[in-house]
Amino acid sequence: MTKRSKKKLWVSELIGNDYKNWNNEFVILDCGTGCGKSYFCVHVLGNYAKLQRKKILYLCNRRKLRNQIYDDVKRSGLRNVIYVTTYQFLQQSIQENKKLNNYDYIVADECHYFTTDATFNDYTDVSYNYIMKQKQSVILFVSATAKTYFRYLLDTNKVKKKNYYRLDKDYSYVDKVYYYQGEELISIIDDILENEKDSKIVVFCNVGSRIIDMSKVYKDKAHYYCSKSTKDAKLRELCGWNENKPDNCIKYYSDELTTFEKKILFTTSVLDNGVDLKDERIKHIFTEIIDIDTMIQSLGRKRHLEGKDDTCTFYIREYQKKGIQGFINQTKWQLDPVKLYKEDYQKFYEEYGNGKKRWRLQKNKIFYSFFKENKIVGQVKINECKYRKYSQDYNTFSLMKEIGHIQYLELMLAEELVDKSESIIVNVKQMDLFLEFLKSLEGKRLYQNDRNYIKEEFETIGVKLRYTGINTFNGALEDNYKELYDCRFYSKDADGNILVDKRRKLDNGLNNPNRDKTYWILKKREETEPP
Repeated sequence: MTKRSKKKLWVSELIGNDYKNWNNEFVILDCGTGCGKSYFCVHVLGNYAKLQRKKILYLCNRRKLRNQIYDDVKRSGLRNVIYVTTYQFLQQSIQENKKLNNYDYIVADECHYFTTDATFNDYTDVSYNYIMKQKQSVILFVSATAKTYFRYLLDTNKVKKKNYYRLDKDYSYVDKVYYYQGEELISIIDDILENEKDSKIVVFCNVGSRIIDMSKVYKDKAHYYCSKSTKDAKLRELCGWNENKPDNCIKYYSDELTTFEKKILFTTSVLDNGVDLKDERIKHIFTEIIDIDTMIQSLGRKRHLEGKDDTCTFYIREYQKKGIQGFINQTKWQLDPVKLYKEDYQKFYEEYGNGKKRWRLQKNKIFYSFFKENKIVGQVKINECKYRKYSQDYNTFSLMKEIGHIQYLELMLAEELVDKSESIIVNVKQMDLFLEFLKSLEGKRLYQNDRNYIKEEFETIGVKLRYTGINTFNGALEDNYKELYDCRFYSKDADGNILVDKRRKLDNGLNNPNRDKTYWILKKREETEPP
């Protein structure tokens, strides 16, 4: 059986005829990309609504998606049944007090908009509140990447379990999932570049400063991408968002090729917003994003090309408890003033409205606006979607710290990805034997054909390595032996020259079969530091 030969289940098959019995209630379609969510909403539900003389409001998070859905509706002859628009346009209409029509069904497509966009959009709660108040409509919350939000809807009993439909995305095109530490990123990338000349790499960074750090290492070997509205002048310049360079590095060539030219792309999560990469050469996707929904979105940014050998490897950064605590502290810093505002306004005003902490409200991302000194004039509003998002993040990070990052990810990731992930388990009993093996290599020339058996020896202590590059080996030594072993592999001499075996004859007088071949040597760190 080939990787993609298993029978595929579609959303329409999963739901069956249940939709005919929905009556003014909430429904979740927690289904991966390519499962037929839009087809069901437009063609199945749309044609049923037409027969029943009912109307559908179809909400999209991006104009690009709105245009795609509208074209589908138009082709299907359903324009009098389905009205397609964006959350943003709905928000604007509500804020301008425009009269809105009544709808029998409301499709909230890409509904992770309420939480993920809430981090930078002050008004996501306007459309959210409108939808939640429509008691005479069936509301469909649709997304492939709203795990946290869907959990909230279920835990608060806003959605009945019978109305929760789930289909995980087909990840059969994914070869493997690796967890890595932040400091290992450069070594892993270097090994890929060394061993795979044609492969491309995408790295989703959690913060813009990480992109700047990577640019110091890879310089013009990589592309750098961030939000056009970023306030970081250095990052903006690095990513080409200035007056003289209006273009970005993502280029559309055809329906099967949307890509970047260089070998590496470092980007923030902004690439999630409507950009689909299509390129068979994109073989490695790294994500350092801590937010689970955004992280899953980032992994899905590359669209699999059906009928082609379009495989990929995922790499997910593992955060340790200290790092997770940092996210907890940042989230709590945002939540504390809001909780006080809700619980004790007078105390809140004394502390933040006219006190020493007043400056903190300028930095607060949950309140609508800056809190002025006059509390009557300066009434503030809370974006409830943002408040809920930060509250959910706080609970998520707390649980993540308690049970461990990888353990939490395995609760949230599709089972197919979990099955493909690798845990590195060190066999302590074999450590000493492996150390003796390493000592037997010290000072010897190690050629290309020696690397596979060295890799196999690493596996005896439970260290499974994807590559046989020098950075991989040295990184594994550092991770497993640290100060216990003071030798490292080197491919250059003290002057930075690549090690090449120039001997014509061996010590036994025979011709040297490895003459002019490059080699590594295992030496003590103090003897020869890498140039």
